Amino acid sequence: MKNVDVVFHLAAMKHVTACEYNPFEAIKTNIIGLQNLIEVSIENNIERFIFTSTDKAATPCNTMGVTKLMGEKLVTTANYYKGNVRTIFYSVRFGNVLGSRGSLIPLIEQQIINNRPITITHSEMTRYIMGAKTAINLILNTLEIAQGGEVFVLKMHAIKIIDLIEVLVEYFAKKHNKNIEKIIINEVGMFVGEKLYEELFSIEESERTYEMKGMHLIFPQLTEVSRKIDMD
Repeated sequence: MKNVDVVFHLAAMKHVTACEYNPFEAIKTNIIGLQNLIEVSIENNIERFIFTSTDKAATPCNTMGVTKLMGEKLVTTANYYKGNVRTIFYSVRFGNVLGSRGSLIPLIEQQIINNRPITITHSEMTRYIMGAKTAINLILNTLEIAQGGEVFVLKMHAIKIIDLIEVLVEYFAKKHNKNIEKIIINEVGMFVGEKLYEELFSIEESERTYEMKGMHLIFPQLTEVSRKIDMD
């Protein structure tokens, strides 16, 4: 960590089902690993520390969401734990990042290539979706405005997963020269730990959430952070 100015902490156990079946490992990676990095960042007087969280941290019902919420709390608290060190710690919440490893797009493509049925857990399920470039821009746009302890959340619209799947099926069927009429979509039931609908922030958080251009800003609960950010 010598000669480092900014830390972007993206490492995590991010899959809900994997965390449900391996909570010990989820805690080691998502909480203890994060705490270790926070302490090293303080020791080395890092300028800024950005933690990438998830919308699953809002009113969590699964291990992954709980560990990410705990991660946000660790990051916020680090601003008061650090003493006179300059480091600014804050979090950004992502939705589902399209095209990331293990996400829906590569899964659907592989199912189509291998002539397998397309699987969906629940036809009414919705998710907040964002692209990789949007995720990067969210991080970059917060670098200069964060004061410490905040959680920044991209403004996103929830979409029905079945609608996204139907678009992907049409696209990949053409790309790989498959007969779309023969592609079957099977509803397999929700996986352990899954929520039917995600939230961007909880009811409690909404009382200290402010709207900005392109994003929401959740101020920390522990103490009032100096509100120097231009809300326009």
